[in-house]
Amino acid sequence: MIPDVQDEQLKARVHDYWNADPCGTQFTHVERGSKEFYDEVERFRYTIQPFMEKLCKFKEFRGKKLLEVGCGLGTDTLQFARNGALTTGVDLTENSVAFAEKRFALYGVPGEFRTADAENLPFPDDTFDVVYSFGVLHHTPRTQTAINEVHRVVKSGGGQIVIMLYHKQSLHVWLGTLLFFLTGLLKGKWRTYDDWVRVYDGSENPLGKAYSRSELREMFAQFRNVRFAVCDPLRRHYPRFLNIINQKFFASWSGFWVMIYAEK
Repeated sequence: MIPDVQDEQLKARVHDYWNADPCGTQFTHVERGSKEFYDEVERFRYTIQPFMEKLCKFKEFRGKKLLEVGCGLGTDTLQFARNGALTTGVDLTENSVAFAEKRFALYGVPGEFRTADAENLPFPDDTFDVVYSFGVLHHTPRTQTAINEVHRVVKSGGGQIVIMLYHKQSLHVWLGTLLFFLTGLLKGKWRTYDDWVRVYDGSENPLGKAYSRSELREMFAQFRNVRFAVCDPLRRHYPRFLNIINQKFFASWSGFWVMIYAEK
């Protein structure tokens, strides 16, 4: 496939955005690259996302070859590795890979990392028992191409995927888009659903997309036994009672994050 020039230019902007501030660095002011930095990033991530151990299946892949696409700082990769998975992490950005490599060295945990494009993974067919990706593939221009690459590198005959993408059928999208649009009008700005999804990861974030479950069924149609679990993080700016209400009554069906599980 000949790369589309506009897609490649957009991907370059995505690279530059996340290379400057890898996901997780925004939640701490501790010196980057220190053990305290990694500990604080990990503590914060699993405090506001307490469901991750269960939904991401950190403990279920001992002895399995696992690839994380979009490893960032290596926070989730480390959880799989600590539980016995044979981990490889790739990321579009050089800084993320450097941070992840340093993290594993600091903790004395084995793992392999390399810079790579999710739309063109540098591995042979049928390489990994598991491919994991959390909140990444909606940031690449050709998300379907990235999904096809995941399908290619995961093993036939039972290889598994665990992937999180943003969920279009969510309160975050329904209510947020309306409020974002109305406040934009008051400021003389035309702001759309696409803008609202994009700015979830920062006002300068170049690209973010969300999908309905019916769209995801089509996108993952080449896999077997596709199933979903919907979830939502604890919102830092919500009062405690709103977080309790959201988690109890809404998060499991209209959360902003949808986990996709399937086999090849």
